[in-house]
Amino acid sequence: MRFFPHYVVVGFSNTYLLAPDDSAEAVLIDPGLFNGELLSLIESNKLSIRAILVTHAHESHIRGIKTLMKIYDADVYAFRNRILDVRTNPVRDGQTISIGTMTFHVIETPGHSRDSLVYRIENFLFTGDTITAGLTGTAAHNQAHGLLLSSIRKKLLPLGDELVIFPGHGPPTRLGIERRHNVMLNEYCPRARSSSSYF
Repeated sequence: MRFFPHYVVVGFSNTYLLAPDDSAEAVLIDPGLFNGELLSLIESNKLSIRAILVTHAHESHIRGIKTLMKIYDADVYAFRNRILDVRTNPVRDGQTISIGTMTFHVIETPGHSRDSLVYRIENFLFTGDTITAGLTGTAAHNQAHGLLLSSIRKKLLPLGDELVIFPGHGPPTRLGIERRHNVMLNEYCPRARSSSSYF
C-alpha cells in the first residue's frame, strides 16, 4: 500500500492519501484544504481519488471536499448524511468500506463531536481529533469528555499497542505510547472546549 501524508497550514491539519501498490484507485482522508500541492501529489503519482473518508465534519477537515468533487468522481463516507451540501454515504460503528483492494473498518468514537469516526486499515488508525500524540480531543462539556475517554478506552486501546495513530493534527504516534504516557486519558483531567478553541 502506498501512503502519502499531506500537511495543510490552514487549520494545521493532516490529510492522508492512500492507494494500493498495483492500482490508481486512491482514498483521501480528511481533505482539510485542496490546494495545488495536494493536486500535484495525487497527479504525480498517477492516482485518481475514488473515495473521501471524513473523521468528523469540523471545518479544518472538510474544506477541500467541494473542489475535489469537481475534479474526481469520488464517494464521500462520513457519519453525517450530508457535508457542505455534498451527499455522503453514512457509515456506522462496525461497518467496513471497501475501495478496490483496500478495506477500512469504521469505529464510532463520539465525544470530541457527535459524528467522530476512526478508520482502521491494517495496523493504521486514522483518528481525526479523537486522540492525538499526548492529547485527546477537546469536548464541549465534561459529559462529552467522559464519552470521549470511554470511546478511546473501550474501542481503541484494546486494538493493540503496535497500531499506528495518524491524527487530524500533529505527528503520528502508537496506541501503546498513548496508553502509557497520554495524561489526558486520566479521567480526572477534564478538557472542556473553551470558546477560543479552534479544533
